[in-house]
Amino acid sequence: MSPFRTALLTGVLTLALGAGIVASWLHFRPLEIPRFARVNIGALVAQQQQSLVERVKPGMEATEQARLFEDAKAFGLRLDAALDQVAQECQCALINSAALLKASSAAAIPDLSARVAEIVRMAPASPLAQ
Repeated sequence: MSPFRTALLTGVLTLALGAGIVASWLHFRPLEIPRFARVNIGALVAQQQQSLVERVKPGMEATEQARLFEDAKAFGLRLDAALDQVAQECQCALINSAALLKASSAAAIPDLSARVAEIVRMAPASPLAQ
């Protein structure tokens, strides 16, 4: 066999073996593409604020004011827990919609605001009461 043919055969076999190793690696350890979902935190907080504003009345007793304050604090805890739960459900990172500048399409980064709102509403009103 000529030296040129031997070198060519060695090069082809090396490339084929390398391609096989890369293909095996990608098959058993696929590239992990980060997954994202968006949540409109501003809208969720605005809804809660509106709910609290509707409950405020002139001349409220101190106990009612304290209850409103506790409800607002409990909402923050429920929202945090709901965000954690949704992130675990979708196995993705959650991004505030206000931080998203552009997306190629509406389906590029799904909106999970409704799911977060659903969990917040289902959660007990006061976690301290349990």
